[in-house]
Amino acid sequence: MTSRFSHRLFLSHILLVAVIVLAMIATTDRVLRSSFLDTAREELERQIALGSALYEGSVEIDPDLLAREIGALTGYRVSIISPDGTVLGDSGVEPEEVAGLDDHSQRPEVQGALAEGAAFTLRMSTSVDMELLYAATITERGEVLRFAVPIDQIDARVARVRGWLLRIGGGAVVLALLLAVLLSHALSRRLGRMAEIARTIAAGNLSARVEPEGRDELDDLGHALDTLAEELQRRLDELEVEREEMTTLIDSMAEGILAVDSDGTILRTNPVARAILDLPDHLRSAPLQTVVRRAPFLQLARKAARGQAVEPAEVSYDGKHLLVTAEPLPRGGAVLVFLDITELRRLEGVRKDFVANVSHELKTPLTVIRGHGETLLDEDLPDDVRRKFTESVQKNAQRLQDILEDLLDLSRIESGGWRPERAPVDLGDVAREAWQTFASRAEDRGVRFELHLDPDAGEVFADRGGLYQVLSNLFGNALRYTPSGGRIEVRSRRMEDGAIAVEVSDTGSGIPSAHLGRIFERFYRVDPARSRADGGTGLGLSIVRHLVEAHGGRVDAESELDQGTTIRFTLPR
Repeated sequence: MTSRFSHRLFLSHILLVAVIVLAMIATTDRVLRSSFLDTAREELERQIALGSALYEGSVEIDPDLLAREIGALTGYRVSIISPDGTVLGDSGVEPEEVAGLDDHSQRPEVQGALAEGAAFTLRMSTSVDMELLYAATITERGEVLRFAVPIDQIDARVARVRGWLLRIGGGAVVLALLLAVLLSHALSRRLGRMAEIARTIAAGNLSARVEPEGRDELDDLGHALDTLAEELQRRLDELEVEREEMTTLIDSMAEGILAVDSDGTILRTNPVARAILDLPDHLRSAPLQTVVRRAPFLQLARKAARGQAVEPAEVSYDGKHLLVTAEPLPRGGAVLVFLDITELRRLEGVRKDFVANVSHELKTPLTVIRGHGETLLDEDLPDDVRRKFTESVQKNAQRLQDILEDLLDLSRIESGGWRPERAPVDLGDVAREAWQTFASRAEDRGVRFELHLDPDAGEVFADRGGLYQVLSNLFGNALRYTPSGGRIEVRSRRMEDGAIAVEVSDTGSGIPSAHLGRIFERFYRVDPARSRADGGTGLGLSIVRHLVEAHGGRVDAESELDQGTTIRFTLPR
């Protein structure tokens, strides 16, 4: 671009100077020739006046001889012509040739002199074959006295001036050539730098600057380009900050965000959406139907992409419950926002089950207490029956108290009202202390209690009261389902990450695999009738799970029917 510009600038300078020089030469030719002709005419006027005087004073001299004498005195060609056009004398030809000259009556200068007394004419001479300036006047004798001056002398002087002008013009052209080269090179270099800076800015490097130092128009253009780059950089920085803020906002949302264009191509997803829909990271420009093959979901996306209003809808996706909303984009496409409400639905189910279970658990002992209480009002009731009913009322009242205490403990743990006060605790001491509550009952049934502790894991960092309650609940459950002659063991070991794993195993009836995932739920019983008969509240394992998790650990279970059950929990180091 700059090369073409410099060429055009260079050629325009040369052409301008050349045109000026040629115009000056042409004008000078015309002006000088006109000036020289005017001078020659004035000179002819003086000479023809002198010649007329000589002619009038030489009456008896031969006209041809007189013409030659006057021509010799003035230095011009002199002709004497009669009114009828006959040449009487001519200093420009030999004497013997005068008689053979053409009739001059039709010559413009002769006709002008005969008509007006004097005339000037510039024309080609047929007799001498050159351009001459003629001046003619009528004499007192009625004859025409004509002077002629060759124009070649004037043309020679004009040619000399033209030569000087050509040399001066050539020098001017050469000088203009040098100046044009320097100017075009300087301008093209500056424009080339500006063009390079503009291309650099267009390529994304907004730190490039022209940094002009002068104050001409090109420097103003450079300043404008620098200002444009600075403003563009500022705008891009603002857009980048807004984009980062928007990206952070979208990525930090608890809802999944998925944007598609009008063709159903994925434009953007956030981490929550990729996790919920099990999509790969950096997913972009992929058709939605190739990665999400769920008809309800695709229908919502297509409907919104067409610009239609979409009401929030709950969609099932790979076992998850998603609340999906969709909004069309102004330029086509749609944004889908979906919230994973699987846990909410599960908690609703748990809440319903909890309310039903609590109602049922409380209803049974209350019904027994009420029925037996009404029976005890009978005064004729035998003493042994009265005693039996009284014991039943007392037993069910105790059961109600146990349920309420477990519920209060569970509520306190879940609400954060109880926090473990960790300290080094000897696991063996706490286990033996917790077993004392069940020792006599176990001895009556012939159930052995064994303690196998890893020496490196004998001391744990835990809340002593919380650990005591965990072991008590586990011992109670184990003893409840372990038959006579069975065994309950407590084992501990240090894991690779430094945490302590504690296992409580029994040789009881075991738990069917279908129930293992729910045994830590509140009021969940594998065998409800037996559990209630044995005095269980259905909250013990739920309390265990919450206490262990409050310590930062985890709990799980392993069991086989008729082979026993192992409850394993960990305590962090």
